[in-house]
Amino acid sequence: MTGGRFDFDDGGTYCGGWEDGKAHGHGVCTGPKGQGEYSGSWNNGFEVVGVYTWPSGNVYQGYWAQGKRHGLGVESKGRWIYRGEWTHGFKGRYGVRQSLHTPARYDGTWSNGLQDGYGVETYGDGGTYQGQWTGGMRHGYGVRQSVPYGMATVIRSPLRTSLASLRSEQSNGTVLHTNLDLSDSLAGTRGGFVLNFHSEGEGEKKRGLFRRGSLFGSLRNLRKSESRSSISSKRSSARSDAASSISRISSSDANSTISFGDGVDEYMPLEDNVDATTTESYMGEWKNDKRNGFGVSERTNGMKYEGEWMNNKRHGYGCTMFPDGTKEEGKYKNNVLARGIKKQLIPLKTTKTKQKVDRAVEGAIRAAAIARTKVEIATSRTAHARTKGDAADQAGQSASQDSDIARAVARELSPNFHQPGAKSACTLKGIFPPVL
Repeated sequence: MTGGRFDFDDGGTYCGGWEDGKAHGHGVCTGPKGQGEYSGSWNNGFEVVGVYTWPSGNVYQGYWAQGKRHGLGVESKGRWIYRGEWTHGFKGRYGVRQSLHTPARYDGTWSNGLQDGYGVETYGDGGTYQGQWTGGMRHGYGVRQSVPYGMATVIRSPLRTSLASLRSEQSNGTVLHTNLDLSDSLAGTRGGFVLNFHSEGEGEKKRGLFRRGSLFGSLRNLRKSESRSSISSKRSSARSDAASSISRISSSDANSTISFGDGVDEYMPLEDNVDATTTESYMGEWKNDKRNGFGVSERTNGMKYEGEWMNNKRHGYGCTMFPDGTKEEGKYKNNVLARGIKKQLIPLKTTKTKQKVDRAVEGAIRAAAIARTKVEIATSRTAHARTKGDAADQAGQSASQDSDIARAVARELSPNFHQPGAKSACTLKGIFPPVL
């Protein structure tokens, strides 16, 4: 095998061994204008195992096949590290992606660089989602568990925006936003709390179809001039009536994709009557990253909704139970309990509505049971993903060792050859634990 240095017309350079006119053995190759670099082993012109450094500073350490990342490897990209399998240049099938600064991580299966199949996502405050995924979004059946309300309120405030939503990017190693990490921004979070006692604007003038007390099941009369929010404001003078009258679900999860607000936490309205230790869970169907279909949302303080959902809101038939034992049931539209059908021209028949509510509650309970079985599968996939992550760490160490050999060969062949990735290589040595 021979070797040497070859300068390309675009400003890139290869310095290392070659055979039959192709890179072979160990060597270092820089990109156009000397930006970006691969250092490691080669076979007939293709990378085998080594370290690739992008001009942005992102780094991949691991195995390659036919010029693409393939096999086991570790990618360091901004504030995130992915450890696991790669297929034809994309993350998958099993792997772990985690934040360097918060507990946020995803453990599970991937496809084409996106979360797909089964997995567990842990958010920066410690809350979790366990279940099915499609194309990087929660889709299918799953369980979302929040942290205690007091903890979520503090962490999600504009002053401490440490929650992180995992979003897979393309595999080219580019950084879309240099000065702002979207994944650690407030708008990148997914709210664990969707139940609250405050009414929404569109529902302030609407009354419930019927409410039943826990003891007598009697109808409660509300004056037309009073909205549920006005009742809520009178809790001090009529707390017992208000406790059974005020209910709404906020849209704290209304948009889990990246967007920017004005510094106000628009995802989880603060409540003045929620104990700091209260947690909330949702078990059921998901579609396109939102609660859609049948599901059950429940708080540890006794508040619970069973029924139909659409876009993280109660929509369709269902039943809401309150901490004082009262309940509200009927047909919801965008979180509001509707009095009748469209434009309220034809009132709904109570008996038919009750039958539909019962069917919706049964569907929600069934969906929750299915979601729990999906959690078991996701947990199994998570364990396998972590095993692959540990194996990827070993692959990263092997890549680092081959990179060191390639750099030594390049220095011997051309002492004046500039290696742009050498500095990054020194920084990355601290990522991997020593091989025992």
